[in-house]
Amino acid sequence: MNSFRDILPGWKVANCQSVQKNISKKFKVGYFKDKIFARAARLVAFLAFVPVADVEEAFFEITFYIQSNYPELMVVVNYFEKTYLGSAIVDSEVRVPPTYPLEFWNHFASILQDPEFPRTSNMVEGFHRGFKTRVNRPKPSVQEYFRAIKEQQVVTDYHLDRLAVGKTPSKKKRISSSILYDLCSFYTTYPTKIEYLFAVAKYFGNNIE
Repeated sequence: MNSFRDILPGWKVANCQSVQKNISKKFKVGYFKDKIFARAARLVAFLAFVPVADVEEAFFEITFYIQSNYPELMVVVNYFEKTYLGSAIVDSEVRVPPTYPLEFWNHFASILQDPEFPRTSNMVEGFHRGFKTRVNRPKPSVQEYFRAIKEQQVVTDYHLDRLAVGKTPSKKKRISSSILYDLCSFYTTYPTKIEYLFAVAKYFGNNIE
């Protein structure tokens, strides 16, 4: 972790995929059939869009909501707490150091500074998918591997050239980023943190209406 901090000072962790996998393993049926259950299951992941100073309080609001409505999801809450916040020490306000410190996965300040700041690892995954289509077997030869690298580099250079002349990503993506920026900008206007998190959940596809 310290190596990442030294080499990539702006590096951020996308916690949503880790939480998603944890949910899918244990609550696959309920997650895909019940929209309200699915939203509740993902609430902890949306703490990435709460100001750092308020994460602890927002986490307690989520915990109360989950315990009151979906106690079976406490296993997800406990996993998130241990991995991303650090387990609470009994009779103390101190936590055990988490696997991923708060500053590594919280995106709130980054989004306000730059609305186009990437929120997920989708760009990297897209590159990997594109590369995989060019290497269509588990153990390619050296020649196949280098051919695939060259082909993928051509695509990468094409997109870099477009950015260099001011051709930005699609309008849909820019609008989407703007919505998240607006949500973070109006954070203080929400009556409770859980209501703000519901709004973030809606942005990420958990629309209950």
